[in-house]
Amino acid sequence: MPIPRTADIVVAGSGIVGLALAWRLARSGFKIVALDAGPAGGKISAATFAWINGTSKTENEAYHRLNRAGVDAYEKLARQIGAAAIGLAGNGSLHWAGPENPRLLDRMRDQGQILRRWGYAADPVDAPAMRRLAPGLAVPDGAEGLFASLDRWIAVPRLLDWLKAQLAERGAILRENCAIKAVERSPNGEIRAAITAEGVIPCKHLVIAAGTATPDIVQMATGRGGFPVEELAGLLVETPAVPVASGFDMVLWSPDEAGFHLRLTSGSGLLLGADDIDAQIRADASEASLASGRAALIERALGWMPELRKVDLGRGASHRIGRRAIPADGHSILGPLKDTPGAYVAVTHSGVTLALAIAELLAEEITTGTAPAALSPFRPERFGF
Repeated sequence: MPIPRTADIVVAGSGIVGLALAWRLARSGFKIVALDAGPAGGKISAATFAWINGTSKTENEAYHRLNRAGVDAYEKLARQIGAAAIGLAGNGSLHWAGPENPRLLDRMRDQGQILRRWGYAADPVDAPAMRRLAPGLAVPDGAEGLFASLDRWIAVPRLLDWLKAQLAERGAILRENCAIKAVERSPNGEIRAAITAEGVIPCKHLVIAAGTATPDIVQMATGRGGFPVEELAGLLVETPAVPVASGFDMVLWSPDEAGFHLRLTSGSGLLLGADDIDAQIRADASEASLASGRAALIERALGWMPELRKVDLGRGASHRIGRRAIPADGHSILGPLKDTPGAYVAVTHSGVTLALAIAELLAEEITTGTAPAALSPFRPERFGF
């Protein structure tokens, strides 16, 4: 198929955020071309823990509320078309810690108080309650937890397939393995066209949602380098199907510095990750380091769920490395690029949680010309862009 000759909007990047934006803009009647340098959803979106939550965002109320909007957007879509259609799953998350670390328990209690003050369901639970919520979890007496009933997880490939089908239904064009090589602007800086190896696509707007490639495309669009996004690696291990207890389907998270976390997968296996292992991988991504990290994650899972020692949890397990886009201050960068009319950016560390909310809010801004208040703390201008 030849490259489209024109578009109202070109979306650069077709991971979960880019596809959600393309879908929402196509719903508004725009002629959309979505591009990706590789397979759609093949980079960051292919290696994400995919936890939909507002629980972990308590350092900034505006950012928490943006994430809450993301949680609510998934629930709204699930009510309309069914959770299974988009791969939405899970029945909450559980942060928990044992009695041997009173400082950690105090921090978790403070987190719960903040979340409840902001209206987010986060209930303190004792050891017996945790054993009921997460059958098979080895909870010691005296342990405490924080149960967030609104949290979910999502099977990202299923959501991506649904978004692609929606684009096709609305006549939007998705071109994979088609990178933007340059951006054409008018003398006063307005977006005129996206230039690819396959041809030129004249357009009125360019929405850059390209994850770790965002700084390069921003430089093409603005002529300025230094867009403040860092790439950080993270390791995930996925096991084959395991015999977990009936009724267990939530995200489990340790709120200490290790940050170990696990959840079920759509294939009834476990998905494992940890913040300290991620730091290890960033410092040393050798095969030996990956093997060590993988073994450590599996051993931690066995420590949490001892019944799994009856199976060889490591046999058939696979791992993948995610390359995450992290804005300099940790918060999303969303909105128009100054001095470049028609250019917008959407880059975030919370892409899975925020994808649908970002799509709704930026589509509103592009359609009406009015900036939603929810985006005001997250504009590119705070970094001079």
